[in-house]
This record gives sequence, structure tokens and C-alpha cells, in this order.
Amino acid sequence: MKIFAVIDTNILVSALLSPKNDSATVQVMENVLQKKIIPVYSEEIFAEYQNVLHKKKFNFSAEIVDYLLDAIKSFGIL
Repeated sequence: MKIFAVIDTNILVSALLSPKNDSATVQVMENVLQKKIIPVYSEEIFAEYQNVLHKKKFNFSAEIVDYLLDAIKSFGIL
């Protein structure tokens, strides 16, 4: 069964910050990558994802952020 969900930006941030692979936020993102959860987003939501995840204060790898954003675009519904 597929689940359609709007994913809050804090979920993405928490998943990338989490040191535990079994944390709830990491599990959400793994389910997105496995196409079990279908992200539903607007252009405004996606712009927020981009702005927040690329903030210097988080120091996330650009490659990881881009991979995650590409997955949301590829598997999600605008």
C-alpha cells in the first residue's frame, strides 16, 4: 500500500541529522526512497526544502541534499 504525505521540512532536517538509522525520520525518508511513501508538495514547499537544507548552519553535504531533493521530485507529486 502506498501512502501519500506532505513531508514537513523538519522531518528532512531531522533525518539528515540523525545518527540512528532506525529513527522515525530516517524511516520516513527510507520509505520515500523505496516508493512506499509518495511525497506530495507544492513549488513553495519544495523551495523551502531547498532553502533550509542548503543553509550553512546545517553543513549538509550538497550531494546528499541534492540526492534527497531529486528523489522527492522524482517520486513525489507536485
